[in-house]
Amino acid sequence: MATTITISNTLAWIYAFLVGRPTTGVGGFANEPGLTSANFIMQTILAPPFKWEWNRKRALTAITTVPGTSDYTIALTDYGWLEKATLVNPNPVGAEAPNHELEIYEVLAKEGKKNRPDKIAVLLDDNAGNITFRLFPVPDKIYTVDLDYQKAPILASVLTTTWAPIPDKLAFLYEQGLKAQMQGMYNVQLYLAGMEMFYRQLVAAAEGLSEMEKAIFLEDSLRIARTRTAELTSTQQGKQARS
Repeated sequence: MATTITISNTLAWIYAFLVGRPTTGVGGFANEPGLTSANFIMQTILAPPFKWEWNRKRALTAITTVPGTSDYTIALTDYGWLEKATLVNPNPVGAEAPNHELEIYEVLAKEGKKNRPDKIAVLLDDNAGNITFRLFPVPDKIYTVDLDYQKAPILASVLTTTWAPIPDKLAFLYEQGLKAQMQGMYNVQLYLAGMEMFYRQLVAAAEGLSEMEKAIFLEDSLRIARTRTAELTSTQQGKQARS
């Protein structure tokens, strides 16, 4: 899917909604707050629990197990978060299934007894592209593990960066989110209304989420936005009092 729109394109569109107020160079800081605000919106769209087909990557046979070994370090430079993991049994015996979906845990203890693994967790991330996975129970023989994961966002350092990997068809999401962030500098009520619309549009466009997952995300996100609104209100009132 095409990704052609840059952050500067979006900020130029937002400029009119701010009645000519600046979105970059505020306080003498180049590119700010527009650049960091854009990165915040991108991170929100690409973070859990959102699962996008255009941001998904498959790592087939990413892990080849060794009997008696539970932990495996794999080089995945664009790893964001684990969505699915499938244990592949190349030599099933009797009623054993050739493929078995692993249950994903946040953390797993180390098991000593050998058996067919049925759980997986991300044990370590060294922030250098090396991810250590733990299988449970410890593998009893050779299997392979296919990983489906969402890629991590690549944060922009200049305004000419595109919104990749977010496709142009979803431009309305980051346009709304970034507009609300910029309006928050000048009008807290517009910020709150805009962020609420952004979050609701985001869950409406999301793929593969249950109604409960959508409700939890909305509740948490709106509570954070309201807390931020209170902080902005206090800050702006303080500035007015000093003036």
